[in-house]
Parts: sequence; structure tokens; C-alpha cells
Amino acid sequence: MNLVKRLRNKVSLAFLAGGLALGTYDARAEEYTTTDFKKDTEKMILARMLFGEARNCSREEKIAVAYTAINRANDGKKWNGSTVKEAILVPKQYSCFNENDPNRKKIMNPEKYDKRSFIECLDVATRVLEGAYPDPTKGATHYHTLSSTPSWAKSTKIEKKGRIGDSKHIFYQEK
Repeated sequence: MNLVKRLRNKVSLAFLAGGLALGTYDARAEEYTTTDFKKDTEKMILARMLFGEARNCSREEKIAVAYTAINRANDGKKWNGSTVKEAILVPKQYSCFNENDPNRKKIMNPEKYDKRSFIECLDVATRVLEGAYPDPTKGATHYHTLSSTPSWAKSTKIEKKGRIGDSKHIFYQEK
């Protein structure tokens, strides 16, 4: 493929998000469309999770949500998975992957729904996996929105960590 065609297949975002410039990502939809999440890389599955769970949130909040998967993968609890990908794909943990969740179709083809938000989610996923940000949640493995309180949030096996800034989510850590 010649240079001109390759450049046409790139999206260069020259805007600032949360004070950080975003990079350039390959924007061919076929690379981001899937029917099988198990084939995704850790970066892609984390970006999809962020898109499904936090695409309308601040960059700081996306980082916090991403860290819940990192923390689950590193918590030593087998049922949470031992990799980021395993932690995200544990059934009924991240609702956007549930069969009946309306976000599931969106994360299967995120560019079709909102290309700009997905590119930001890809950037956050990349940087979190590279260790570019410290964990703002201080070990949180769970979260929920301010508008709902699931039964697990009242469990004695869960420690409330609180909100990150003025986020739309409350974060918790499994004991």
C-alpha cells in the first residue's frame, strides 16, 4: 500500500482530552469490528470495555474504570481472572459484555457508533496498560454508577473506596 493510501487509513486527532494530546490510530473499521471478544488483544478488550462502560465519562474516570480490570487481574483471586482480558470477560462482571445489554452491539463495532470516543478509549487503554498513569482508585476492583446501588456494594466483603473527583461512579475493592 502506498503512503497516500496508508495516510488515508489513519485518523490523527489533534484535540486535547483531559489535557493530554491523543495519538494517531489506524481507523479501518474492520480492525475494530468483532463478533468474538476472545480474539481481541488486551488493549482492544480494555478499550471496548471502556467504550461500553465509560465512553461519556472524563478521561480521569476512564482511567479509574480501566484500573478495576487491572486490579482484578492482579488480585490473586482465580475467579477474577489472571489477565486483563480474562478479568473483563468473566461473565456478568462488566455489563456491556452481557448478551442482553444494549451496549454489547456498540462495543462490537464501536467506530460505527462513536469513532471519536472509541479512539480516546483506545488511547486510555494503551496508556494504562503501559503504566503511564498511577491507579487513581487505590486498588478498586468494582464500581457502579451513582444512580444505582447493587446488592454486592452492601457486602462485608467489599470496601468502599469512594469517588474519583466528581465522577459518575463509586469505586470499591473486594477484600
